[in-house]
Amino acid sequence: MKIIDFFRRLFGDRKALSNPGASDYKMAASVQFDPFVVENIRSVTAAPLSRLATEREVYYVAEGKTVLELYKPHGLQFKAKQEEAEGMIRRLKEALHGNGYIVFRSEQKFGHGPDVIGIIKSNDQFDILRCKGTEAPNYDIGSDALITTLKSWHAETPFEIMGADYDWLEARLLKAPADWDAMAEKVYALCPDVVEQGTLTVAALAAEMKETGTLYLWWD
Repeated sequence: MKIIDFFRRLFGDRKALSNPGASDYKMAASVQFDPFVVENIRSVTAAPLSRLATEREVYYVAEGKTVLELYKPHGLQFKAKQEEAEGMIRRLKEALHGNGYIVFRSEQKFGHGPDVIGIIKSNDQFDILRCKGTEAPNYDIGSDALITTLKSWHAETPFEIMGADYDWLEARLLKAPADWDAMAEKVYALCPDVVEQGTLTVAALAAEMKETGTLYLWWD
């Protein structure tokens, strides 16, 4: 393999990258981001930037109906090819670490379209779930309740949230739990779909988490 092909596969085709333009800096200012954030974004992608936006279901009591409302937190997002997204996230995490910004996968299309990478201004990784409105309405678990549960897990078994949307989240375990089977039981209690429509057994879930070091929750 030619060396240039190696780096294109690892980081993407650098010919497609560009220096930040006036519109990039304007977009950063609109969400109160420091200029160096877009400068780092432009080191990994030339994709257009937009404001991070999430559709949330909002129930209007007076009208008795549920509608989708667009929620726009202070964040930026851009699209990335699935095979390049993980590398971009890793590079941006390293560049922005300690500066008050969190990078994560905001949408995952599993090859049916580009993924979306989001960046928010925060030191609290659980703000990812707040801004994405991550919840499990079929099990009457709202965002606040979910975050409370996950914080208790994090206190015992630290993890780093790598991505989330309204109905899923993925986290990298930073420490092995004392008991993988017990951890899998907790995951199943909170998120039955990951077993019933995924691994099929709690034992298989425990084995998968141990092998991958990943906590993955999703609700149908």
